[in-house]
Amino acid sequence: MTLLAGCYERFLFGYNVSEDGDDAQLARTFTHAAHKGVVKCVAAAGQWAATGGADDLIHLYDLKNDKDLGFLMSPGEGAVTSLAFFIPAGAYNPTHLLSGAADGTLTVWAAGGGWQAMKTLRGHRKEVSAISVHPSGLIALTVSRDSFLKMWDLVKGRCTYTAKLEAEAESVAFCPEDGGTRYALLAGSAVTLHGVQGGEGVLATLSHPRRVLCMAWSTGNRLVTGSEDGSLRLWDARAGIELLCISRAHASRVRTLALVDDDGAADVASGGGGEGEAQRQPRLLVATASTDGSLKLWDLSKAAAAGVPSGASGGACLSEAHTRARLTCMAAADSLPVMQRRLAAATAARQKAARAAAAAQQQGQQAAGGKKRKGDAQAAAEQGCKKKAAKKGKAAAPAEQQQQQQQQQQQQPVKTKSKGKPPAAPAAPAAAAAAAAEANVVVHDGVVEFLDAPEQARKQKQKAAVVQQKRQRAAEQGKRYRAMPGEKHQPGTGRPRPAGTPKHKHKQQRPGKPHAGKQRR
Repeated sequence: MTLLAGCYERFLFGYNVSEDGDDAQLARTFTHAAHKGVVKCVAAAGQWAATGGADDLIHLYDLKNDKDLGFLMSPGEGAVTSLAFFIPAGAYNPTHLLSGAADGTLTVWAAGGGWQAMKTLRGHRKEVSAISVHPSGLIALTVSRDSFLKMWDLVKGRCTYTAKLEAEAESVAFCPEDGGTRYALLAGSAVTLHGVQGGEGVLATLSHPRRVLCMAWSTGNRLVTGSEDGSLRLWDARAGIELLCISRAHASRVRTLALVDDDGAADVASGGGGEGEAQRQPRLLVATASTDGSLKLWDLSKAAAAGVPSGASGGACLSEAHTRARLTCMAAADSLPVMQRRLAAATAARQKAARAAAAAQQQGQQAAGGKKRKGDAQAAAEQGCKKKAAKKGKAAAPAEQQQQQQQQQQQQPVKTKSKGKPPAAPAAPAAAAAAAAEANVVVHDGVVEFLDAPEQARKQKQKAAVVQQKRQRAAEQGKRYRAMPGEKHQPGTGRPRPAGTPKHKHKQQRPGKPHAGKQRR
């Protein structure tokens, strides 16, 4: 485990935490001039570490290979005031880095590789005080000196929620215990818990006598806070109960704190083994830094189990180091063994959740199978009813068929003497006479007879004579004769053209010769 602490004097201190049983020691490993001004913030995750300074730069480090990776120029104007890494579930190295600047901008960087700036989000009017990324990596919360809380959609790159705070907030952090459904907000002398969905109001309030400067989540829904009066407290955040208070943790204010080792102190009373089986002693190591230059390592689980009275350390302080600098920020980078242990615990938790989900799904399938069998029985009963009804219908079918045949016989057309198409159905006498006149037939005593060919020829001659008279009168009056419906008019002649002749003479074709008209291209 490596502790990184920044100070007003532009230096970055590195300390190695060595654990030996119940004891732990702090040993300085390096001191590096990180920036040209104050080191405002520091973040560490996996093998990467980053610091933000008043010189508008982000300094990058490779802790695994002990390398200085150089600087990143912040897209925002002013100092880099906050940093936060995002590590996906089950991964060792982070994939993204989020940075906040003094002008209120929030920048998303691709961690590792080229460290490219992916998005720059604008919304705050003053410097960003703190950043917290949701465990899913889809959203993030920020608080600013403008007394606003904002929620950001990191996929679409926009602000989705804004809330005006009653007091200026120092920090904000998602609760990792319940999948990020709650978050803690530090403002003034109180820490309040809120639901991400909203509408629930304040879930719990952790009140302090003096201003609170820092906080960090632990396992079992517990929260560690450091105050301006130099006190260090451990809380049950769900119940809102103070579990431990070390009133004089530092002579000056507790400026920042970080969790060094947290292997499940919530399991103190749970036990788990049989008789004679060695039980694992849970541990909660917390590092605190003060503006007086001191850096301390605490075993809060040991102090809570011993029932330390208020104001006494009770042997909870395991180690102390003096930097002779005014410390401003601190972060803890997990070593590979610690990270592997945490990943194993996270994997076990996911497997347990998967087994529970599979059991619930199996129960649901069994219930659905019972419903399906019941539905099949109902369907079979309905099918049996349908078959019975079909049998009854078959028994009544002969009578219905006989009735239908009688109706069809009544609707059959009347037979004719001559060959031809008979009328569709018998009609009334007047209607039948009109239809027969139009169809060129006559009806005698209900029998239809077609007119003979001479009669048809006589009527056609009469019609042709009428047309000829109309044409002559039109020619005498110098008018153009308009063909009647059914006649084919020949243009320019005033008489109908013979049927079967083309409309234009130039379109006539002789056998074996091409068309005489204009050819299309």
